[in-house]
Amino acid sequence: MMNPPKYLQAFLFISALIFSGSIAHAQSSAYPDKPIKFVVGFVAGSATDTAARIIAERLRPQLGQQILVENRPGAASSIATELVASAPNDGYTLLFSSSSATVNAAAHNNASTQAYKSLLPIALVASIPNILVVHPNLGVKSTQEFIALAKSKPGEISYASSGSGSSPHMSAELFESRTGIQMQHVPYKGSAQAMNDVLSGLVPVMFSPASSVLQHINSGKLVALATTSNRRTQLIAVPTLEETGIANFNVSLWFGILAPKGTDAKIVNKLSAAITKALDDPETKKLLAAQTMDIVKADPVEFKNFINSEITRWSGLITSNKIDLN
Repeated sequence: MMNPPKYLQAFLFISALIFSGSIAHAQSSAYPDKPIKFVVGFVAGSATDTAARIIAERLRPQLGQQILVENRPGAASSIATELVASAPNDGYTLLFSSSSATVNAAAHNNASTQAYKSLLPIALVASIPNILVVHPNLGVKSTQEFIALAKSKPGEISYASSGSGSSPHMSAELFESRTGIQMQHVPYKGSAQAMNDVLSGLVPVMFSPASSVLQHINSGKLVALATTSNRRTQLIAVPTLEETGIANFNVSLWFGILAPKGTDAKIVNKLSAAITKALDDPETKKLLAAQTMDIVKADPVEFKNFINSEITRWSGLITSNKIDLN
């Protein structure tokens, strides 16, 4: 079969480009015309899952479509990340991510972290401060008292976390680096298991998300020393670590939404605008606050810059402190 003349080949090529562009435009203009899916890399009932379900419900009236939450836990959210990275870039499969993803990206150079770095940031939505808590039997009532005690017993005091690379773990690593103390890390497979041993006094220290620990502080079972964020929380009357003398300390468990590489900019911008509108609704703030979460807004560019800064920060700490997250 003879090839068509070159002028006809050029015509067909240009026509194909115009046709495909028209389809892409139509798709982005009609978006969304079916349910959207948030993929969460943690189990149902986790803080990330809870935030995802609140945002999904508040986005529904903004987008006119149901937003489903699919839990794909495992490998510190790597399974969920790779699933979304390989999904069609049509805006219907999104990653509802947390701060642990940037720690993974800082610590490893594998398929999962490359997949995460390929995703398009859409919006930062919320955060939870970590609270430094100790068991009453430790006998300290302030951050400075705790630091003095830890310095007098290098490596003897243990702290719990919900897993290596988690926000509680990295809060403690940064705290050790900034104060010069040495503690023993005891990682668990979840915050509930960690909290059980902290409450018993077996592991007397934890940097815990506020949502997991407030009831135990209020009941007197644990003593709150400080919050890890750079502003005081209305949830409890404790100072920030910066206020106790530890400069530039700002760590929280944050949540954000990302899309597969190549997702149309119009879809990304439509999602970003809808998310901003949902976050501006007082009812959204009320629902998040009930889960000890604060609204944190960032558009796609701001969120991308934030992710890069987080990866840089944790990469520096992991390297300088020789932290093993395997």
